[in-house]
Amino acid sequence: MGPYPINGSRTMFGSEPIEVQAMGFKHSHPDLKMEYDTVSVHMRFPEERVATFVVGFATVLTTYYRIVGTKGEIIVDPSYNFDKAVSYTTRFGEGGEEEKTKNFPKVDQFGGETEYFSDCILKNVEPEPNGEEGLMDVRVVYAIKKSLETGKPVKLEPRNRIRHAQMDQLRSVSFGKPPKQKDVIGRDSEKPAVDATPDTR
Repeated sequence: MGPYPINGSRTMFGSEPIEVQAMGFKHSHPDLKMEYDTVSVHMRFPEERVATFVVGFATVLTTYYRIVGTKGEIIVDPSYNFDKAVSYTTRFGEGGEEEKTKNFPKVDQFGGETEYFSDCILKNVEPEPNGEEGLMDVRVVYAIKKSLETGKPVKLEPRNRIRHAQMDQLRSVSFGKPPKQKDVIGRDSEKPAVDATPDTR
């Protein structure tokens, strides 16, 4: 189970969950040798906010999220793919009569992450997504595991992060051209990464 929905919910709400409940399902697919191949999670946040997500290996591949509020909703589809362009649609009004879609160009997410991390090293500053940020995801994963084991909701000690993602962290890096096969060295290449000639001395 990847922490993308956990991290996304925490980031959008700007707060940490205070209760988690999970249900696991096991289908009869012979290739899925795991305790649960599909997990549904319900997270409760302060100020009466909730987030629900389903992750699984037995279902058709889909990656989207929907934010529903008192005045409308935002749908991001696709959302978690790193190799596709992203767009979102906003709908306002009771019947969603006010609808707008915004498209973003396809970018290299890993390139942007690497550039931001490099900037932090060069400027000698701590990255915003530091060890504490990772720990906040892990504590939720452990609560999900415990809820699956007990079949009950698991309360989490209230926590608050001082730092949150900011717009100045944004890096938009276009995809570069892949190298020509003749220039590739190592795996997936006819050229060895090191001299593979045996030493016969």
